[in-house]
Amino acid sequence: MSIRWLALLVLAAASAQAAEPVRIGRITIDAVPVFSGAEAAHGRFYGLMNVLHVQTRVALLRRFLLFREGDPYDPALIEETERALRLFDFLESASVTASAPHDGVVDVAVVTHDALTTAINADFSNEGGIAAYSADVTQKDLFGSGSSLDLHTEHGIERSGTSAELTDPALFGPYWNLDTLYAKNSDGSEEKVAIDRPLYSYRTPWTASALFDRLQRNERIFALGEVAARFRHEHRELALSRSKVLHADRDGSSSIVAAIDLLDDSFAVLPERTGDVIPRARHFRFVEAGYESTGFRFVKLDYVDRDIREQDFNLGHYATIRAAISPAQSSDRSSTFRLRAAAGAGYAFSERAFVVGQITASTRAPRDRNTMIALDGRAVSRFQTRYPQAFVTRTHLDLGWQLDRDLQFLADGQSGLRAYPDFAFEGSRRLIVNAEHRIFLGRELLQLVGPGVAVFADSGQAVDGPFRGMKSDAGAGLRLGISRLDALIRIDWAYAFNDSPRSRRGPVWSISTSQAF
Repeated sequence: MSIRWLALLVLAAASAQAAEPVRIGRITIDAVPVFSGAEAAHGRFYGLMNVLHVQTRVALLRRFLLFREGDPYDPALIEETERALRLFDFLESASVTASAPHDGVVDVAVVTHDALTTAINADFSNEGGIAAYSADVTQKDLFGSGSSLDLHTEHGIERSGTSAELTDPALFGPYWNLDTLYAKNSDGSEEKVAIDRPLYSYRTPWTASALFDRLQRNERIFALGEVAARFRHEHRELALSRSKVLHADRDGSSSIVAAIDLLDDSFAVLPERTGDVIPRARHFRFVEAGYESTGFRFVKLDYVDRDIREQDFNLGHYATIRAAISPAQSSDRSSTFRLRAAAGAGYAFSERAFVVGQITASTRAPRDRNTMIALDGRAVSRFQTRYPQAFVTRTHLDLGWQLDRDLQFLADGQSGLRAYPDFAFEGSRRLIVNAEHRIFLGRELLQLVGPGVAVFADSGQAVDGPFRGMKSDAGAGLRLGISRLDALIRIDWAYAFNDSPRSRRGPVWSISTSQAF
């Protein structure tokens, strides 16, 4: 064989080798307990917590990897796997990294850090001389399966009850989410079963969901902070949906959606309030079709909402439109059309500063339109200083026309006006604006608590007409982040600058286990 032909063969072999895709080589998974070996060495308490804790199984983590050994190497799947693992509340942190290519493969290292799997929460308040309390116990990663069981009891001013909720992230396989709830209240009960297979990767070819919900309880309508009407409400819903992805790449995907939504809402007067005006019954059998487009552009930050725990913010575009029809069921129940749409996007000013917003709208026709438009915007600036800081703002607007009688928007302590009591303001329109500057210590004390402080201001109103006389407050608070429990204790002192139908201007203390927004 001539040297010329030998050189051609060598070049051909080299070209063929170069054309072969880099593949996934060895996958190693390191499931670190709640306290690592170095952390447990600080005292017997930490070692005891590791012994009592249910250690996450490597086999469970492997089920949720979006790649296998021998698969073509795709950096996007590495990033998606890390984000998916970070969503599990039984993990404090998760990282998935690939090595430099060697011998045509890349090795992948998966490192997770367990969170405490038993969480106990309790709240107590005294309003108008009436004591109210609630308590729940949550066991995460039940028997090492990834599922969670929450037992809850409460005694409120209007309602008392108990509930049990079970969730499972792998009902029929990875990313088949199950959520079941049973609640028994002093004025009713609820049974709910939801199954969801979401768009967990850009390579997901289809999504599906199913929901059954049955709710019975007494509802209230407020006016000037007081109960204007009470009535019995029975709600039943059966919803099924299925989507097929039309196009997908690392930047996003688009799909068509088909769904069935069976809705029944019945209302009845209460014996002690026979004069109250109650909503009209609603019975719909919607058949729905639509289009959805989702973009993927994530920003990963810590010390925003969750102390040292990293969060993933998607700044990619989002758009969906769905149209549905409920056929006429009788001579007095004509056909009803429903239209729902949403759009959103984000913009990054830098690696640690961005804005993101979304608008949603829905309406029915030809009557009982229940038209709603909601806008929600958020801005985040994360400062890389000695003590980590974040400045976060939120603006939320709700506009409603011809709303169902049982629906109204509330502006109060639960919706973002921290110095005002529940049900303080109500109406068919609502505007809430919040701003908060958060300063974190940047480390854990006793390897458990990450303290921080915040200063904030809130302003908002709920009305039936133009927005006039905004209600405002300002204050400061203490933040105790417990990353190994994925928990937060928020203690706020806020000063209300305005009166409300249920309170006078002045200071208010509040304790909560979540961020205000």
